[in-house]
Formats: sequence, C-alpha cells, structure tokens
Amino acid sequence: MEKSLKEQVLTTLRTDNRFYNIKEHLRDVLLKEVSNIYKPNIHSPHTNQTNLYDEYYNEFYHSITTGPLEEAYSKFVNPVLGFLKEKSVINVLDIGSGMFVNSGVLAYELLKLNKTINIVSIDKKLPPFIALNHASDEIRYLLYESNFSVKSSRLTWQVILKDARTIKTNTMFDIILHDGFSPYKNPSLWTLDFLYILYKSLKQEGIWISYTSNKSVQSSLNFLNFKIDFVEPVGRKRPSMMAFKTAKHKSNIDLQNPYAIPMRDITLSADEDKIISDYFIRVYILKSKYYSPSKD
Repeated sequence: MEKSLKEQVLTTLRTDNRFYNIKEHLRDVLLKEVSNIYKPNIHSPHTNQTNLYDEYYNEFYHSITTGPLEEAYSKFVNPVLGFLKEKSVINVLDIGSGMFVNSGVLAYELLKLNKTINIVSIDKKLPPFIALNHASDEIRYLLYESNFSVKSSRLTWQVILKDARTIKTNTMFDIILHDGFSPYKNPSLWTLDFLYILYKSLKQEGIWISYTSNKSVQSSLNFLNFKIDFVEPVGRKRPSMMAFKTAKHKSNIDLQNPYAIPMRDITLSADEDKIISDYFIRVYILKSKYYSPSKD
C-alpha cells in the first residue's frame, strides 16, 4: 500500500542528515508542524456537489467557503480584467487547471468583451464535468465535448495532461492562472525553479495570479523580480496574490521571516516529499541559528 504524503514527508525528514543539525527541541516542533499540515481534512468530500476532492493531496479543488465560482471571480478573474481590456488577443496559461472553472470563467468574460482567447491548460488528470449553473458552463462543456481541444474563431483551448514541469512551449503568455494544490501539499508547482519557467513564458508586463500568499512563493516571486500585489481576501483570512513581470521596482515583501525562502527543485523532477522536506529543514536550520527562547 502506498504511503500517504504525510508519511512520505516525515520519513524523508528523519532520514536527512541535516535534520539532526537542528536543535533538538526544534526538531520536535518541526515534526509537529509537518504533521499538522497533513492532518485529515475535517470536511467531508461528499458535502459539496459542485466541488471535487483529491484523496492524495487531501484537498478540495476549490474553496469550500466560497465555492468554485466565487473563488474564480474574486481571486482569478475580477483582479485582472482591467489589465486585459486593452488587448485584442490574449494568451492564457492555466496551471493546475482542475475543473477548468478559472479558465472557463475568464474565457466567458473575455469573449463578452469581444476578445480572442488562446488557452493552454495543464494538469495531470481530467476531472468529471460538473455544472455550476452559470453561463460559463457552456464553454467548459464544449471543452469536454471537443475532446479537450477547442478551435473556433475567437477561442482556442488545448488541454495537456502532463507534469507541468516537463512542458515546453514557444508561446508567450499574457496571463498565467496558477491554481495547483497548496504549496505545502503540491510543492513541485511552487518552487523557484518552476516559477522561473513560468517567468520566462510570460510576456513583459504579463500577469501571474494565484489564490495563495505563501511566504515561500512570495520569496521566489520577489527573487524573480516580479512586482507583487495582494488581492483582498474572500472567504479566508489571508489575501491572494497577483504579480507583474515588470521593470525593476522596490520590493514590498518581508524577507526576514524564516519561511520566506524559496522551495527548490533544481532538476524539475524531485518528488513532493523531497521538495517539502528540504524546504522545512532549511527553515528550521534558520530557526535553530537565530532562535532565542526569550523572543519566541
């Protein structure tokens, strides 16, 4: 029987020699923190018929507080429409496409503005179609009916079923919708190395947008010289992020936090447990170096 992601991460941590360079009391804190990250989801995967649940990552595809549609509009579509309205042709890269709600809603809104849209969606597997009782359902259903390759006068949409790290494309994108599972569960899609690939695929002044405000992701975006803006939260306490590939600017990111270091995947082929274990060991080595009981 395959080990759970939690078991894999804890095993990898304990077999890494650097783990024992961390102060003993912090090793216990680290193991507890990691265990809490991967604790069972308290929400039943069967309670919401407009959402999907992934057993391996132990996460829903979309927010369980707002639902897929409100999340798509508030975190991915509404923040970017104003920046895209001057463009006539818009190239979209959809990472972790899941149920295709974000890209479907964006396509629906841009088609209403008479734009031409070219979408490339990348994920490892195809979910079943779920109707959301919204006008964008028709566009998503067309994708399923067209065997995941739509070609019309104002919409082309290609779905690629692969590990996003292996994809090579010559297309330059106006916007990247980044919606993988959360960084600590699905770190392979949030490393500095993968984000650099996305950076190179983005046009100058292009937009990267996601639901997360994870400190490690902030650090990587900052390292790549993205200009980061925060989007007001909906249905959660933390804001989401959008970032612009733009000229040099003053950073607005707190890099003093020990968690604000990039996750790494230099070969772009590392397993999830290896990436996240390496990250947390580096975080806790920093904590071990600067930790002061009187200030903690």
